[in-house]
Amino acid sequence: MLSLDELDARIRAALMIDARVSHALAYGSRTQHLDGEWQGDAYSDLEYYAYLRPGAVISPRAFLETLTPLLLYVVNLFGTPNAVTPELHRIELHVVDAAQMSDILAWPLTHADVAAMLIKDEGGQLARTLGKWAAGPDWTPQEPQLIYDQALNWLTFASAVAARGELLRAAELLTWVRAALLRLARFALGLVHLRAETRRAERDLGGWARRIADVGSGAGEGLRRALELCRELAAALGLEPRGGLLAALEARAC
Repeated sequence: MLSLDELDARIRAALMIDARVSHALAYGSRTQHLDGEWQGDAYSDLEYYAYLRPGAVISPRAFLETLTPLLLYVVNLFGTPNAVTPELHRIELHVVDAAQMSDILAWPLTHADVAAMLIKDEGGQLARTLGKWAAGPDWTPQEPQLIYDQALNWLTFASAVAARGELLRAAELLTWVRAALLRLARFALGLVHLRAETRRAERDLGGWARRIADVGSGAGEGLRRALELCRELAAALGLEPRGGLLAALEARAC
């Protein structure tokens, strides 16, 4: 069995020695450091960018298959090659031209450790780019009132399709509501914000997480729980609750 750390070391070493690769970096939770704690664990993805010399070509699948057996290889909806190993380690490997390195500057900055990200850096261009990126402003969420209003908008949509009898569709829409409620709960508890609303929710949010998780059904009960949580979080955060809309949604959910 290949541990995640062993696989990470194997991929990093292969990127280092591949003559087609001029620069390479890792990203994701294993390169993020928050409040004295690394954010990755034994279940984290391994995520990389390989920047190629002009004219060079690498097949991500062939590259990874020289390092580990793969049970699955697929290009996801965002165009990123993804692979799964026999140990259920998941790998994302972007292979792009070195000319695209400046795209890094548009990435959101979230608790990144540049030293942990750097793998290969001929000429120092990657370190300079990452340094400029890391000197930018940290990512911050939207304001609580806007997040709350967006939750009510999704709730109205979910309520309409549920009334039509499309409960699976309503449950899908409630995913957005749960995300907003988790974000609002972090505001209410004064916690640091992570880009993924569900990240560490059970660990950080306690009873809020358990109650928000119950907003999972597109049927009346799920909608009623969501509306109850909206009222509570609006009061806790001093938000404008949009009482007329809440009352109308509660009447429909009955």
